[in-house]
Order: sequence, then structure tokens, then C-alpha cells
Amino acid sequence: MAATLWFLAWWTGLTGLTLVLVSVPGPVEVAVAGAVAAGAAGLAHRMRHVAAVRPRGTEGLLRALVLLLPAALGGCAALTRALAGGAGRGELRRVRLREGADPGWAALLLGWSADTCVVDVPDGPDPDVVLHTLRCGRGGRGPLERVLVRRPEAEGER
Repeated sequence: MAATLWFLAWWTGLTGLTLVLVSVPGPVEVAVAGAVAAGAAGLAHRMRHVAAVRPRGTEGLLRALVLLLPAALGGCAALTRALAGGAGRGELRRVRLREGADPGWAALLLGWSADTCVVDVPDGPDPDVVLHTLRCGRGGRGPLERVLVRRPEAEGER
């Protein structure tokens, strides 16, 4: 049942997207959109099955999504300050994600800011992420990092 719902969700979304992008869909466009979407939905289902990817922890996800825009603007401001003043200093460090945060989506959100680059997300039980951050005149951690990363004091890093 779950596989059928997964397939139908993909098929509906892809068919709808295709029909929205076509200015005036006729019967041929509807048939082609449905057929191509069925093939793509079948491929998406098969890839999900082969990769054995399942959504995991969502701890901090909602708060992080709310902070995407401020993080992007703050990162752009830090990058602009570094380019204008030349006072930017990069820092490579390993951070531990909060308990319950999935490394995949957390790394994607952490790298959203222009002053932060996710260098490595190691496999394994330790949710450590390697970040390269540009800190120029901005003390501490960015907004997404405050939500998704454990405080250094909690790990005994200081």
C-alpha cells in the first residue's frame, strides 16, 4: 500500500507540474505527461528502494527552515564584509549535530548560508559534520548552526 501511495504521489506531482508548464494542454499533452510521469514515478520508487533511504530524525528541522532566510542574508553580509574589508578568516572545524537531527538534511541546511560550506558528512553512528566557515566580524555561530549543532560546552570541546 505504501509503495502505491508513493508512486501515486510522484505521478500526480510530476503530471501536474508538466501540465502547469504547458500553456494550453490538449489531449496529446495530457497523455504524454501522464505516460512520462508514470515512468519517472516508477524510476523514483525503484531508486528509493535500491538506495534504502528512509527519513530519519527531524529534531530542529522546523526551526531551521524558519531561519533559512536570515541565515542566507547573514552569510551574504559576512561574505560581502570579507570581500570589501579583506578581514575575513576561514575556519575548518568538526561539529556534532544535535541528537535526532538527520545528517543529510542538516548538512544541506547548514550549507545554505554563503559563509558556510559543508566539507564532509561522514558515515557512521557519530553525527559529526565538518564545516568551513568564514567569520569576519561576526562572533559565534550562525542561526542555523545554533539550532542544529550541539553547544561545544556539552561535548567538552572548550
